[in-house]
Amino acid sequence: MENHWKGKLWYAYGTSMTSISHGEYVPIVEKLSGLNVVNKGIPGGSLTPDGYGKGNTKAAVMNLDDGKENADLITLEVLPNEGATVGDIYDTDDESFCGCLNQCLRYLQENTKAQIVLIIMIKTNTQTPEVPNEIRKIPEFEFSQKAELVAKLNSVPFINVFSESGFGYARVKNRDYQRDKIHLNKLGGLNMGNFVWSKLKDIPLWETEI
Repeated sequence: MENHWKGKLWYAYGTSMTSISHGEYVPIVEKLSGLNVVNKGIPGGSLTPDGYGKGNTKAAVMNLDDGKENADLITLEVLPNEGATVGDIYDTDDESFCGCLNQCLRYLQENTKAQIVLIIMIKTNTQTPEVPNEIRKIPEFEFSQKAELVAKLNSVPFINVFSESGFGYARVKNRDYQRDKIHLNKLGGLNMGNFVWSKLKDIPLWETEI
């Protein structure tokens, strides 16, 4: 099958899990796909103002100052670093995770001609996924499902790394694939990159002309 992503321009937004300094899966996807990546991941980044990054990822997404209007693919990786306010999937406010995510996805759809893909990232390897997060008071699994539903609401393709990548708590708790409680090592990055590419290769380009 022809690789439709080869030579295309990829803008990658997200947290440290995507960033140049920590994003071990990005070079793997870049190599497998032939995409040319502009890595905009922010260590500590968040969409929400009450998150660790105080909304810095949302600010990076919702402007055209960095050339993203020329992108063929824009990925937005989410889940780590967000604050306590989760919200409802129909929210469009400036405070909740769902509201900020809705805003970001709709901004990218309205202002670029890229294919938009949401990447729902894994969380820490220190607790099982059914345990409520101490900040958000809901299990991380439920939080990941909220993100997936917002993607579906906006007809945005998504890659649910949290639920489908094989990085389950029972596998990663010994940190064979991670260098700390969340960040991937080289082996983890290889496995994660292989998974992301397995999904991305079947997501089509967004065509803009006949």
